[in-house]
Amino acid sequence: MATLVPFTIDLTAHEGIRLAAVLNALGPLWDPAEIDAGEAQAHQMLYAHLDPEQQAIYDVLLAAGAMNDPPREAMR
Repeated sequence: MATLVPFTIDLTAHEGIRLAAVLNALGPLWDPAEIDAGEAQAHQMLYAHLDPEQQAIYDVLLAAGAMNDPPREAMR
């Protein structure tokens, strides 16, 4: 009966190359903080004027963890 030989690959160097390629593709104007603030603002605009029934459903979804509620300071 054949014995299995452990087979391991260290992808650390490859991950560094992949990360560099992704950051290079995003370009110098990519700003994660600005993107996060824009997403929070879009969330606020989308859910700001719900009627009472919609607000109740939204609250249930938040309580169940089905939706994320962005931090209030991000929505300013």
